[in-house]
Amino acid sequence: MEGLDAASIVPLYKQLKNLILKDIKEGRYKPNQKIPTEKDFSELYQISRMTVRKALEQLVEEEVLAKKQGKGTFVQEPKIVEDLDNANSFTNLCKRNGKVPGGRTLRFMLAEPSDRDVKELKLEPGEQVIHVQRLRTADNVPVMLENLYFPGHLKNILTENLNDTSLYQILQDKYGLRDEDFIMEIEMSECNNYEASLLEIKSGSPLILVRELIYDQYDHPLHRTKSLLRGDKIKYISSRLNKTKS
Repeated sequence: MEGLDAASIVPLYKQLKNLILKDIKEGRYKPNQKIPTEKDFSELYQISRMTVRKALEQLVEEEVLAKKQGKGTFVQEPKIVEDLDNANSFTNLCKRNGKVPGGRTLRFMLAEPSDRDVKELKLEPGEQVIHVQRLRTADNVPVMLENLYFPGHLKNILTENLNDTSLYQILQDKYGLRDEDFIMEIEMSECNNYEASLLEIKSGSPLILVRELIYDQYDHPLHRTKSLLRGDKIKYISSRLNKTKS
């Protein structure tokens, strides 16, 4: 077992932190696995619990570890990261994060439009919407419940098989339509029993609610989306860099 060097200029808490990171990288501690307690680390390396606590607190802050009340400290499974400045399809999102995308279609049908559908999709009088509901998975783990609403004049897509495939790829390859611009809203939500059962989490758990209005290359509304995402599996980032700074 690799030890700590009290004579080193590197503080003991940083040495311990680096050892834990190494153990995670080498697979000694796996995602969602509980790690030793402060007392265990203190006795193992003959250091104070305060030193151990500082190392663990930094790893929690960096989202490498996660503390669960009354249960201990666990290795955090890396979240899927979506860049708001370069948002893309779920399929491409998974691939960029080294995950295998998948999913199954729960609903794929013509439906009566809501007032929101009529307004945002600019529907003609009497025009229906195509409601697509899909459960999306990453490495076979359910991470998102997706609802898409398309204008009824695109009803030819009802013949498509959407399981484990990219709908955007189908729209582009078969219908010559691609997503060009979008408006996005993000807020928090609480999952109900139906959503919880599909996402395999407890009812009432917090979710990320994302609404999008997607426009095609002709500046026409292509579809609107209401997606519910597991906050423990996905996170959003955005950056603003001033490239004119010297």
